[in-house]
Amino acid sequence: MTRKKADLKALLKENEALKKEMQRVLNKEVHEQEMEKLALQNRIAADKIIYLKDMERRLKAMVIEWRKTEDKDKVVKMIHALLFQQKEKITTEKQQKKLNEKFEEVGGEIKIGVKVRMKQNRQVGIVKEIRGKKAVLQVGVMPITVELKDLVVVKDKELPTTTS
Repeated sequence: MTRKKADLKALLKENEALKKEMQRVLNKEVHEQEMEKLALQNRIAADKIIYLKDMERRLKAMVIEWRKTEDKDKVVKMIHALLFQQKEKITTEKQQKKLNEKFEEVGGEIKIGVKVRMKQNRQVGIVKEIRGKKAVLQVGVMPITVELKDLVVVKDKELPTTTS
């Protein structure tokens, strides 16, 4: 009976050591995730600061223009264009980044069955038919006719595989 108790005691001791090691690894992982989160927040904050400084510089230039010019409507249009085009630009950049995460431009010949992206609105579809200088794309459920010169061949980006 004492042999079984000794084995049990050794197993309990080993279990406790494994539990402590697992907790240490878990704490380390949580810490690393928090550090990544803070680094991402810092990058986002830095991008916002750069954006705000740029907007401040542009708006100051427009205030100077406002004081110098008699044509106030022109300056108002410039301010309007700056503010609203900037929003549009940011939205476009976000869409482009999202697409770049999913697809990779490979170029090459546009033919039936190939996945392509429209240069204009960045939508991705599959070529279903080619009619002279135009292609019929399947984008979602809608077929769309687009000129070949406005298309670029893409492929799905391969996700990095992790081996553990």
